[in-house]
Amino acid sequence: MEINLMKEKLKNMLSEERWRHSVNSSKIAYELALKHGVNPKKAEIAGLLHDCAKDMEFEKLKKMVLKYNIKTNFDIDKIPKLLHSFVGEFVAREEFNIQDLEILQAIRMHSTGGYRMTVLDKIVYLSDKIEPLRKYEGVTKIRKMADKDINQAMLLVLNEGLISLIERGLMINPATIEARNDILNKVVFQNA
Repeated sequence: MEINLMKEKLKNMLSEERWRHSVNSSKIAYELALKHGVNPKKAEIAGLLHDCAKDMEFEKLKKMVLKYNIKTNFDIDKIPKLLHSFVGEFVAREEFNIQDLEILQAIRMHSTGGYRMTVLDKIVYLSDKIEPLRKYEGVTKIRKMADKDINQAMLLVLNEGLISLIERGLMINPATIEARNDILNKVVFQNA
């Protein structure tokens, strides 16, 4: 499916705010891909579709988990906000005919991260967190770092996210901790 057709279809699936967020994330992903040697079309598509299941009702998401036999590494009733990324992989495949496994993985990992993330995974993760509608303390620093060093930018955003979850007393998906530790390991050995 051509990108403009995807945008048209996606616009009918999302709220106006989520739609703008998705388009912005897509643009950021494209730009980061150019800077970090990743296929920019794949990044653009993954950035656009990363939240394709975000506006679905929780009950519908749960039904899709059963329908597609989706495996998660968490209790979906305890961390319901993460479910859209797992279901989003299947929505992208079924509704947008995305068959590229790298794009599908980037969509699935955009909320939790994970062990051995590819550069595309990191780009989509970051584009979701740093697109222009995001306004939080430290986002400007992360945006600048994302242009220069994708792993350092990931560490910054993962650290901020983990601190926020801890301060709010919320559950943490183990994949997020695995992502941080894996990237920290790369950064430490890179700079050693």
